[in-house]
Amino acid sequence: MKPKIGIASNHLIHPNPRFDTNYIDYVQIGYVDGLRQSGAQPFIFPLGAPEDAADYIDTVDGLLLTGGQGVTPILYGDEPIQQVEETDIYRDQFEIALVKAAIAAGKPILGICRGEQIINVALNGTLYQDIYVQAGVNGKHNQLPTSWEIPTQHVTTTTGSWLNTLLGDRFLVNTFHHQAIHELGDNLQAVAKSDDGIVEAIESTDKQIFAVQFHPEMMFEAHPEFLKIFQHLVDVINQK
Repeated sequence: MKPKIGIASNHLIHPNPRFDTNYIDYVQIGYVDGLRQSGAQPFIFPLGAPEDAADYIDTVDGLLLTGGQGVTPILYGDEPIQQVEETDIYRDQFEIALVKAAIAAGKPILGICRGEQIINVALNGTLYQDIYVQAGVNGKHNQLPTSWEIPTQHVTTTTGSWLNTLLGDRFLVNTFHHQAIHELGDNLQAVAKSDDGIVEAIESTDKQIFAVQFHPEMMFEAHPEFLKIFQHLVDVINQK
């Protein structure tokens, strides 16, 4: 039987030309395809109330947290700075509850980009609201207008970590962010960094939580090795 993996959805919060004010919950197809091609059955979770998170987690074997808006700074004890851009506290609170419910149920979690950040905040860590202002970064961490599937920056992994085992010591990734992990959350360790010191991957001490700051769902069609990141979630579930 295929493992069931819940994907926490994003949702529109502004009118747009296609849907006007007919707001939708959605997930980019790359996340769905990454899980399917790794042998999993994806289930998309619509935005829900935090108190319902455990019921959602009960229906699946693992959790995938995706990219999107920045995390609301007040949730990790900061006041917002000018560069913070859009946040969505309703999504933040629901996903934090999903993380805590998955941990309580002993179910593995994969985070991607914002997903890495929300895991860190759920586990009492903090973020840089803007790495250029607060961390003094000079590198380009948003590669647009370069096409999203093209890797543009190097990361270096920690020997023996989950990402090192999958992809090696040093490799190129894509990048689309201006927030990043500052102080690590409880029982989390950094296992990959960019050349300018930004945390590019984490894992928990029990190896049940793992996340990346880059976007493998945008790369694996052109660079199949990045499918291993989705496959790792499936493998961890199958080993339980």
